[in-house]
Amino acid sequence: MKNGFSLIEMVIYAALLGMVSVFIVNSFMQITNVYARARAERDVLANARATLETVTDAIASSQTVYGPTSRFNNNAGQLSLATTATSTPGETVSYVDFWVDGGRIFERIPGQSAVALSAGTARVSMFRFERIIQTLGREAIKATIRVDAASTKFPASVTLNATTALRGNY
Repeated sequence: MKNGFSLIEMVIYAALLGMVSVFIVNSFMQITNVYARARAERDVLANARATLETVTDAIASSQTVYGPTSRFNNNAGQLSLATTATSTPGETVSYVDFWVDGGRIFERIPGQSAVALSAGTARVSMFRFERIIQTLGREAIKATIRVDAASTKFPASVTLNATTALRGNY
């Protein structure tokens, strides 16, 4: 009986080690891709929710819609609201504007420069407003936002809707 391994045994062990290594590396890569895809989906959803919440809060606290600068039923919509919540001293009403430009949503409050509401990791492909006039002149706005991941490696997309009544109507 000899001590050690024969050449055939070494080749078989090397082949088995290679197959196990390929399986482990492939599993690790799949887990990494699943994590990155889930992270992209989570980031897109969080971005869309935060942006839509900011817009609906502004709608709910506004008195009326300023029609001349608002664009309804358009996927690149713009919404201008007359509100007392952000009015500067000496003024009774101020205007808050929301619009999409270059795949990002912006908000402008009087006396401040425009602020991007959506993150650079997301691209807004739809920012749509529908004006709803109910009985007794009550007004509401339906906002729809579609946000896509800016990275094409892990595509993620979400579309959210919210309908909010204007405070000035109650």
